[in-house]
Amino acid sequence: DNGDSASRIPCPICHPRTNGRYLEEDVMFDEDEDFKVSYAVPDNGMTAEERTLRSPTCKGVTAIVPDGGGGSTRKRKEGMAIKYMCMAEDKVLDRLESNSGGNGNDDDGQGGSGGGDDTETERDIDNQFLQMATSICGARHWTTHFLNLSLIEESLASFHSTLMTMGRDSNRDAEVMEDLFVEIAEAADGIERAYSFAESLELKIDPAHWLFDYIVGLARTLVGLGDVKSQKYGAEWIKKVEGYSEKFENDGMNKVVRALRDAWKRGEEEEDDKGGETAKKKTSSGKSGDEGPEGQKRRRIE
Repeated sequence: DNGDSASRIPCPICHPRTNGRYLEEDVMFDEDEDFKVSYAVPDNGMTAEERTLRSPTCKGVTAIVPDGGGGSTRKRKEGMAIKYMCMAEDKVLDRLESNSGGNGNDDDGQGGSGGGDDTETERDIDNQFLQMATSICGARHWTTHFLNLSLIEESLASFHSTLMTMGRDSNRDAEVMEDLFVEIAEAADGIERAYSFAESLELKIDPAHWLFDYIVGLARTLVGLGDVKSQKYGAEWIKKVEGYSEKFENDGMNKVVRALRDAWKRGEEEEDDKGGETAKKKTSSGKSGDEGPEGQKRRRIE
């Protein structure tokens, strides 16, 4: 038994908590390649007392020190990390179950006349839960990834709505696209981290079993942007789930997957056609035909 690897947290011995509860920021996010975070894996169990932490790095063991059980103050503080982890897990599980219940929205998914405000409020609450889970459990615990994916799911739906409303005001569209690119990059980063997390669990199932819908949703958004570079990036994501789709999804979904995978090819053909037409116009207007291919190349780069 290798313990509950999906619930690993930064080792309380190697990384003492601030005020006994919260992780330091560099430990919490674990994004600095020059700073190594040591993780401890809890035993499988239903209670905090059953979930002793074991660190493969420092070989240390952290357990709850029972009231009246003696032990140093340091050992008591280290053991409290288990209690806070369990409390965070319970709160996050309740929140995720609440979200799956629909958040009280109407059947049309808009939540009535105040649907927009309600959605924003729920998103703020989810962000607060994510901050809480990350500050206590770190970046490689299931609570962090499930909450982040819940936010990403909302973002993907928002991306599609945003793309549908564009094309009416060029100035506004430019501002919206700038924000959209940042949000898409954040969503892609979150899905990538969740994919790496799933692989790290060394389960005998493809991470796509968990992340298929998120990856297809991201690819749809990237293809919807319309440029070949984004569509090629979407195709790279589709490659992660293509094998899973062929085995487990129906014919309709497999057609969607293939269409998203090959969208950049159609986009490139359209760009070549437009480039050829522009070159012909330049030649017919008396300009050197040599400018055509150069213009095509420049447009592809752009």
